[in-house]
Amino acid sequence: MKKRIAAIVLALAALGAFAQMSGTYTFGGSTTVAPIAYAAIEQFQKDNPGVKISYEAIGSGAGLKSLQEGKITLSGSSAEYDAAALKGMVAHPIALDGLTVIINKKVTGVRNITLDNLAKIYHGDITNWKDVGGKNMPIVVVNRDESSGTYASFWELVCQKPFGKKIAYTKNAIVTKENGEVAVKVLATPGAVGYVGMAFAEEVVKAGGLELYVEGVQPTTANVIAKKYPVARHLFLITPPAPGAVEKAFLDFVLSPKGQAIVKSTDYIPLPR
Repeated sequence: MKKRIAAIVLALAALGAFAQMSGTYTFGGSTTVAPIAYAAIEQFQKDNPGVKISYEAIGSGAGLKSLQEGKITLSGSSAEYDAAALKGMVAHPIALDGLTVIINKKVTGVRNITLDNLAKIYHGDITNWKDVGGKNMPIVVVNRDESSGTYASFWELVCQKPFGKKIAYTKNAIVTKENGEVAVKVLATPGAVGYVGMAFAEEVVKAGGLELYVEGVQPTTANVIAKKYPVARHLFLITPPAPGAVEKAFLDFVLSPKGQAIVKSTDYIPLPR
């Protein structure tokens, strides 16, 4: 009985500490992680009315830099950084995502692309859709800016990892700052190709754009989980080695069943259990 009472007292004390959390906090980073962050923050604040959190969608690289400089206390990332880049920060996987290759609706005859040809398009070696089975139409490459974690992930998965060598991006590209801008440019530009997180691809298709299979595999949740789709990655929240109480509680919330349900509601893929 004494042990049971002690356990109840400890549980109540923990709940009391959790309920007493308060203050204003700034998180930031990846635009890809932003939909998860916004939805999770909204619910977290409802559960903890004394806490106010904002999330600045400034890109993965800028978010990590701001975290390291102490300007924010938690960052979102769509890129997987090594220990040297993290500089003591800790990356926590929170979701899976497949990068979807999207094209303008006027590109005909192309519904699948190999990794090799995709790399050559983004390197600038292939510049016309006729060279990958489409009609005679110049390819307009839409890329992300260098601060983007999605930029880094796509480069690694498409241009580096499959071929064991570094293939630089073409300089002849429209450069955009976030997924939504990629979608707008691809939808508005005949011959355009770009890449977005899966959560954004559905809206592109609804607006008249097209998504491509990669190596004959459709970018779907099931194919990402089964590790069949080749352009897939983790999404992360990055914290200091010893995060503050609110940051730790927020991370735990996102990883909880309730938080992973939010991940799914934003069209990303919860971590396999």
